[in-house]
Amino acid sequence: MALTPDEAAMPKARAVFEELARLLGGQSFFTGETMTLADLLVAPQLSLFALTPEWPALVAPHKNLVAWLARMEARPSLQATTWERVTEMAQAA
Repeated sequence: MALTPDEAAMPKARAVFEELARLLGGQSFFTGETMTLADLLVAPQLSLFALTPEWPALVAPHKNLVAWLARMEARPSLQATTWERVTEMAQAA
């Protein structure tokens, strides 16, 4: 993407990422060691957000979120619903 970060939105976005990182803490998933609906709801949103120019700056201090998203994106269900995969399915229909 050839976009530049939206600096006006960054303070609120940083607050959201700070809270997500705090909630995740050192756990594997948001509510502990078992994946729940909370993880399944947040993962697609952060996966999409990872495509934005703001992503590197927002996750730099939150390695736990980066690791969590990598775990979630490794799941077959998330791999089957990437933007690329959804586009392929729509074009095939």
